[in-house]
Amino acid sequence: MVVWDAPIRDYEFLFNEVFDSIETVQRLGYDDFDADYLSMLMEGWAEHAKEVWLPINALGDHRGLKFEDGRITMPQEFRDAYRKGIDEGWLSTSCRPEHGGMGVPIFFQAVTWAEFGTSTCMALSVLPALSIGVYEVLRANGRQDLIDYFATNLASGEWAGTMCLTEPHAGTDLGIITTKATPQDDGTYRVSGTKIFITYGEHDMAENIVHLVLAKAPDAPEGSRGISLFLVPKHLPKEWESGGMGGISHDLSGELNGITCSGSEGKMGLHASPTCVMNFDDSVGWLVGPLHGGMPLMFQMMNRERVATGMMGLGLAEIAYQNALAWARERRQGRDIKGIREPNERADNILVHPDVRRMLLEAKVNNEGCRALASWTGLLLDQMHSDDPEEAERATALVALFTPIVKAHFTDLGCETTSTCMQVMGGAGYITEFGVEQFYRDVRISKIWEGTNGIQALDLAGRKITQNMGKNLRHLMWPLTEFIEENREIPEMSEFNKPLHQGVRGLQQITLLMIAEGMANPHFLAAGATDYCRYFGNILLGYMWARMARISLEKKGEPFYDAKLASARFFFTRIFPETIGLAAKIQSGPKPLMDYPAELF
Repeated sequence: MVVWDAPIRDYEFLFNEVFDSIETVQRLGYDDFDADYLSMLMEGWAEHAKEVWLPINALGDHRGLKFEDGRITMPQEFRDAYRKGIDEGWLSTSCRPEHGGMGVPIFFQAVTWAEFGTSTCMALSVLPALSIGVYEVLRANGRQDLIDYFATNLASGEWAGTMCLTEPHAGTDLGIITTKATPQDDGTYRVSGTKIFITYGEHDMAENIVHLVLAKAPDAPEGSRGISLFLVPKHLPKEWESGGMGGISHDLSGELNGITCSGSEGKMGLHASPTCVMNFDDSVGWLVGPLHGGMPLMFQMMNRERVATGMMGLGLAEIAYQNALAWARERRQGRDIKGIREPNERADNILVHPDVRRMLLEAKVNNEGCRALASWTGLLLDQMHSDDPEEAERATALVALFTPIVKAHFTDLGCETTSTCMQVMGGAGYITEFGVEQFYRDVRISKIWEGTNGIQALDLAGRKITQNMGKNLRHLMWPLTEFIEENREIPEMSEFNKPLHQGVRGLQQITLLMIAEGMANPHFLAAGATDYCRYFGNILLGYMWARMARISLEKKGEPFYDAKLASARFFFTRIFPETIGLAAKIQSGPKPLMDYPAELF
């Protein structure tokens, strides 16, 4: 039986002690949002996720979905769970009250909601996450009549949303898409083309599906500069005849708006999450944002989805850890090689074995470090909207820097951790009864979604560190160096502060090397990008662990804080040293890769 307990205590520590989350969001205008309200939200969502979502997770994996005659039928249990989420308001926590949402800060939906939802049922969690992404893009960039018509139903989950990007021939090279959008006299467009890998492109969970589609209008510039963004619903309103949506009823036509699904992919995991081939045939759509301005708008949604994908890595790593630990606490096998621990038992508990402890601690400590960085990133998402231009600029710079790391490093670790947790359990981890093998199959897509992790690494190394004349990195280095200096003379912080200082200096040196060598030879930057991203991720997690240790030192003797200190020591002695090997690989340059004869692969 799969077990899961929401890590609420950890989030309370992060939001209330490590980060001044309540003070921050109250200053941003959330006057009534306090620590008690945050705890109530976390407890309420945790209860819903555990009681409603967790029981259907394995069912969805085993039963999957049904594709027939262009329609996808989801398990009834999924439809019921989704309906209950709508009725209780859990799918629209961060949406604006005027659209029926709770209006809570972004960080709750982007971080805590995302982790709990992914842990309990990743296959279901991606549907409301996509719909909220469509809602946010439309609310920020759409015409008022489109916002008035679509926003409330998108926010609540009554209508679902997707983003339709790539095509069979294009992959990540969106500049070569061929989907066309032909302008009409009434201000609408007719969209035609085929899109692939569209998550929840077709299903029966919601009455309507609102697609955001990348397409090119006639005479558009070549490449990605010619891409525009269009809102294309599965069903049009009954009353609609032409033009805009002002004053139109939400009663829908039973006819399809030229949109059909020609297939749902069979996949390694996420069997109850449709992955569709979508065909648009003269479908009515409306332009969102400026003509030829589609890519920046789609990246607004995609960057939020990249953070959400990173949270998938953490969510499945956490539930995998909890189940591996529960199994390990009950399992007896072998004897402690240092001496029998429990002579009256036929074997010692496997927690006496150093390698079992190594695996479990790697999972626990990486999870908690990622959760801390996610919490910081979530608060920055709120601070991006500050009326203080300096605060907004700093937050925007840090979110730009952190997004590829959250997406790539969290999902790399998620895949490693779920695999490691299977290993803790031995053969039991490989069979379906205990659930961990499903977590591994489900999380594996996270390294591919929203731009593969190799692309995230290139984005970090090739764009984010040099963006705005290096301002993104400077906004990080200021608090890092300030923290190191503040704790230099505290003896008990030495074991955390010294390696962090060395790592930060190494990051500065490696970054300068990447920039200098990359300007002369782009292959140098590309060859080292993945290792650089992991190096950077470890530095950020190191900073998080040092901050958590600093607070925990003041409360030694309390089990929660003693555990944090022990975890910080494990991180800096057993995980952080991998930065040394990563630096060596980066410094080796592209020669061992690019000089290898292609015919010898």
